[in-house]
Amino acid sequence: MTTFRNLLIGSALLAASAAANAATDYPSGYTKCAKDGATCSFSGTRSVAYGKSGSFVYATLTGPITCSASLFPSTSSSTSSSSTSSSSTSSSSTSSSSTSSSSSSGGGITGATCSSSGSQSITATILVTSGTYDGGCKTFNPSGDLGDGSQDEGQDPAFRVENGATLRNAILGNNGVDGVHFYGGGNLQNFRWTNIGEDAFTVKSSGTVTISGVSGFNGEDKFGQINAAGTVNISNCIVDSVAKVIRQNGGTTFKTTVNIDRCQLSNLGEGVFRSDSSSSVARLTNSRLRNSGSLCIGSWSSCTGSGNTNY
Repeated sequence: MTTFRNLLIGSALLAASAAANAATDYPSGYTKCAKDGATCSFSGTRSVAYGKSGSFVYATLTGPITCSASLFPSTSSSTSSSSTSSSSTSSSSTSSSSTSSSSSSGGGITGATCSSSGSQSITATILVTSGTYDGGCKTFNPSGDLGDGSQDEGQDPAFRVENGATLRNAILGNNGVDGVHFYGGGNLQNFRWTNIGEDAFTVKSSGTVTISGVSGFNGEDKFGQINAAGTVNISNCIVDSVAKVIRQNGGTTFKTTVNIDRCQLSNLGEGVFRSDSSSSVARLTNSRLRNSGSLCIGSWSSCTGSGNTNY
């Protein structure tokens, strides 16, 4: 798995006395790089976070860069000038961002917005069988028998969501194992995959899966795998550096319907949708694309795009 070093450029450089508040000063796994208007020096392509204590947006950029809100599609150029403060308290560095891209569905593209509130090691799948599981924006770090985040088949998921339950406000750490599994439908909200493992998510049995406000980076193969008939709705997502965004299980002919709206998709090795089923339907709308490959690969009953732009 390719792992990019993560960087933080922000409109606030926090004083050394802020060390006690490190969990909320910047996202877990990121290194402070530069303040607004300064140069962030790095080579190659990296995942970069921009913002202030408690509120960040993300983009994948090629360095070196000059720290600016204009590089991040979900920020406003009117970020408060007070954000250049080196105060050690988060109260003086709250974010004032707004969306810069919109669609007929309303809203912009922010992806996941959690800043890590701490970390939690897990050695067994967390089951979400009913109601809502709120991760409190913690970073969950799988280990042990769950898997190693490679492309080995049969790894366990970090989370299993069942029967319409909801998982929200969580970050999956560098070992992505097999991400999130859905049985009988479910909801995923404000979730970030730091390094996608075998897959970011898999639909294991029929139902409706609704995913919103998510970000996923650095997957060798698929972002989402669909192994059963049903509907997958994805909105407000950022997906970067994967082979393809959605793959219906190879050789299957069941009908799946996939709707992706208001997403930023970049550096796709193959393309957006792939299926071997002539009964399946896919649609991409109101999204931003860069190095995205083919929209539709394989057999589809209908596979369309509208309102999409390249950047």
